[in-house]
Amino acid sequence: MSYFEQEDIMVSGLCDVDAFDLTGPGKYWTQLSVQETLILPEQKFDIEQLNSINIAVRIVRQKVIETPNSDGTPNQEGKLVTGRKLIVEGELCQTISYTADVDEQSVHSAQFAVPFSAFIVIGEDTPLTQNFQVNSCVEDVFVEDFTNRTIFKNVTVLLQAVEAPAVGCPEDQH
Repeated sequence: MSYFEQEDIMVSGLCDVDAFDLTGPGKYWTQLSVQETLILPEQKFDIEQLNSINIAVRIVRQKVIETPNSDGTPNQEGKLVTGRKLIVEGELCQTISYTADVDEQSVHSAQFAVPFSAFIVIGEDTPLTQNFQVNSCVEDVFVEDFTNRTIFKNVTVLLQAVEAPAVGCPEDQH
C-alpha cells in the first residue's frame, strides 16, 4: 500500500448539508455509506499519486413499496417501519485524476460509475403510485488507501425524498 496524505487530494462535488431541511413531518431522508474498490482499467497507467476526485450522484430508479408496519414502536436501533418505503437505486459517477507512474504524459484520469441502493422510510398513507423527487448530497469522500492499480474509498451520501406531483396529462375536466 502507498502512503499518502488525504489533504493532498482535491475533492469536488461535495454539497452543503445545511441546505437540506430534514426536520418536521413529511421530511423523508436517509444516509448511506458506500465503500468502494475502484480498479483501473488495463489500458490505464499505474498510479503514482492521486490528484483529484470529482463525484456526483445519479438517481437511476425509485419505487414505493409496501412493508410491515411497526405501529409507531421503534426497534432497538430507534428505527420505525411505517408500511411504506421508497427504494432508491443510483450510481456514484466519478472521475479520478492522477499522476501516472510514467515519464511521458504524466497526468491521467479514469471514470467510474459505482451502483448503490438504499431505502427511505416514508409515511404510512403514501400511495404506492406517489412520485418523489430524490435530492442527493455527497457529504464526504474518504480515500482509505490506494495501490498502483486500486483505490479504496468510502463515500457518505444523504438522500432526501420530496413528494412530487404526478407526471402525465391532467384528468378530463368534462
